[in-house]
Amino acid sequence: MKLNVLATALLGSMLTFNSVAAEMSKTEQANIEKIVHQYLVSHPEILIEMSNALRAKQETQQADTDKNLLQQHANQIFKQVDDPVTGNPQGTLTVVEFVDYNCGYCKRSAPLIQELLKKDKEIRYIYKEFPILSDTSVYASKAALAVNALEPAKYEAFHNALMAHPGALKSNDDVMNVAKKQGLDWSKIVAKINDPAIDKKIATNHAIAQTLNITGTPAFIIGDQLLRGAPQSLEMLEESIKQARSK
Repeated sequence: MKLNVLATALLGSMLTFNSVAAEMSKTEQANIEKIVHQYLVSHPEILIEMSNALRAKQETQQADTDKNLLQQHANQIFKQVDDPVTGNPQGTLTVVEFVDYNCGYCKRSAPLIQELLKKDKEIRYIYKEFPILSDTSVYASKAALAVNALEPAKYEAFHNALMAHPGALKSNDDVMNVAKKQGLDWSKIVAKINDPAIDKKIATNHAIAQTLNITGTPAFIIGDQLLRGAPQSLEMLEESIKQARSK
């Protein structure tokens, strides 16, 4: 008998053991426990197989939960007119990323995203400004949203420049210096940063992240998939996009 069949049978017997134990004598219970113990000692690899099966089941359940949540909140995720959009606004597939400018993993992912958008001209790419790491993260996101509101065409370059900043953005002046190097009018940006609509936008992004159980950055929505954490390579991103398009 194959190990996976044995694992299923063993797991089933373990789950039902308590329900029938009351009808068994102590000797019968002891004999069964001895058989199970001996089998597991002789075949410890079955515990790994059972653990893998449990993890796969949990991942499937999480994916189903994510898919349902994405469907329920599609308007908030994909159709907010004040979201920064890059790539092809008319693209056939939408990708959403939750970002923090002081997130090392976001910084590491940024060149992959830029390369992806150069290669694939059918991606509509939405950024959800999701500052969670520091006050400067919040300020940087406010500045980015201000640029998007004032001059949407300049958002992407400013976003990429913030991501390319060496190390963390430690002060508001760091954000200002990045903006000035991009030739942006800082006085206009500062005025827009103080617009209550900017704070409201960030609060909205935090609310949708909470609804989707996103607690860190980066997080990606590709089709009906929610991917938590940074991709290891461009190929991984492309494979997720391929899967989304095949559905």
